[in-house]
Amino acid sequence: MTRASLAAVALLAAGCGQISGTDFGWIDGRGVDRDPSTRTIHLRWRHRIAGETTEAFVPVERASAALDPSNDRIYVGSSAGQLHAMTATGGQVYSYEAGGGIAAEPAIDPARDELFVPTEDGVVHRLTASTGVVAWRVEVGGAVSQAPILTDEVLYVVTDNDIVVALDREDGEALWRYRREAPEGFYVSEHAGLTLVDGHLLAGFTAGVVVSLDPADGALQWERDTSLELEPGPDGPPRFADVDTTPLVLDGVVYIASFAGGVYALELESGSVLWRDEELTGVTAITRATSRLLLLSSGDLGMVCIDREDREILWRHRLPQGAPGRPVVAGDLVLFGESQGGFITLDLGSGRELGRFESQHGFTAPPAVADGRGFVLGNGGTLFAFALPGAH
Repeated sequence: MTRASLAAVALLAAGCGQISGTDFGWIDGRGVDRDPSTRTIHLRWRHRIAGETTEAFVPVERASAALDPSNDRIYVGSSAGQLHAMTATGGQVYSYEAGGGIAAEPAIDPARDELFVPTEDGVVHRLTASTGVVAWRVEVGGAVSQAPILTDEVLYVVTDNDIVVALDREDGEALWRYRREAPEGFYVSEHAGLTLVDGHLLAGFTAGVVVSLDPADGALQWERDTSLELEPGPDGPPRFADVDTTPLVLDGVVYIASFAGGVYALELESGSVLWRDEELTGVTAITRATSRLLLLSSGDLGMVCIDREDREILWRHRLPQGAPGRPVVAGDLVLFGESQGGFITLDLGSGRELGRFESQHGFTAPPAVADGRGFVLGNGGTLFAFALPGAH
């Protein structure tokens, strides 16, 4: 059996339309006065970026928005294959038909006015960010659901069928490719993204392998097979052995998780296992909260905050509906969505829920936050804009 699909959620009554937004610019002294002591986010407007549907199911939307506050731009794609360039107040700048569904956050370089948009039909598009004019399109060999990594000269992407590709950002030429063969078995529908740090391009794969590649030529520097820690399944390979977490590097330590095998801390230079906590299962995202605290998004445990030094669980927030998405930390707030519920704000110190709003279809995409403003795309194709506490 191949990778499980979460491509649709049940359709409930749709509620969309403009809430507000006329004073919703990036922080510059504009906006309404608000009590700075309140710690809830404030929903400002919502805008449907996908067309109305009468089907029995609506698609899951996975794309996070790319934000460019300096030019008052938001770039967000949908499963319908459209990229929308918008202002912070929800005004449409342009839309671009990418052809394939967009599940990844675009990579943006405001200084060079370039936007890189990968799609689920395996094509990367380079656009002029301000106009949407196409510079080039390149096929990479598989669907891309994770944000690319952009350097001065190279764009790195990883496909959902376990190919890492380095592209020349000027013309899209493939500089090198690295591929892992995924065994048959049961896998979660997420895929790990890439991390580039200190001469290591880190990637996690469906078979449970984590690798460090040389960013210059794709040469393998080390690999760690986490599936070796698991018992074989009835058909041979372990079930849910995949590493779905984008590697997180702090102080020379790489934090990753095997879905069935728990959380690992690896040495950056060698890939050696420093520790493993096999009780922390079902983890699809690991996020830095502070220099010492990590947030784990787990389908088994909910949202979990741990101390990375002594591995103590400081708090756990269980969800009544669905699984938690990848969180964003804004000050002392934790922001994330439930796959079948609402968009939630937690207190970082205690895990206490401070507030939520509902979309009727749930939230799979991570939020994007900059300068006191936030945006999150709900399942079904509605983009929600919100202000953080104290933002004007």
